[in-house]
This record gives sequence, C-alpha cells and structure tokens, in this order.
Amino acid sequence: MAGTVTARPIGSVRIGDDPAGSALGDSHELRRHRGLFVTDGSAVPASLTVNPSLTIAALAERAVPAIVSRAREAAADVTYGAPLPPSAT
Repeated sequence: MAGTVTARPIGSVRIGDDPAGSALGDSHELRRHRGLFVTDGSAVPASLTVNPSLTIAALAERAVPAIVSRAREAAADVTYGAPLPPSAT
C-alpha cells in the first residue's frame, strides 16, 4: 500500500550571501532588479527536514522592513505594522 507523498518545491530563487549561488540578497530583493522581492518558499536556500511553513513566514517577516523602505522611496503611502483589533466591549 502506498502512502501519501507531498512535495514542497523550494530554493528556486534562493537567498544567500554569494551572488554566484543565490538570486536574492539578505533583504529578499532580487539582485539587479531593484524593488522586486521574493518571500515565498522559493527563497528558502535548502531543503528542510520539516514543514517549511514557519520558516517561510519568518523569512517573509524579515523582508518587510526592506519592502517598506523601497515603497517609501517610491513615494508610496505605507503604514507599517498590523492593524489593531477592534476593542472588545
């Protein structure tokens, strides 16, 4: 009997220090393409032995300050931070 098989393709646009082996810098911005950020599983540099969901979420969170900075440089009206929940009364 065959079990369930899943695939999590990652690493196609990996993040890293070496431009020869990675497409993204440490801010998740695509090298030589200012303002284009990759924050999904393709940025994960290597296969993980666990579900990558939390790693992907953490990497995306890490990229937010650079994304906000680029948006502000482009004169976009950006509010940084999650909205507060409505007060429970």
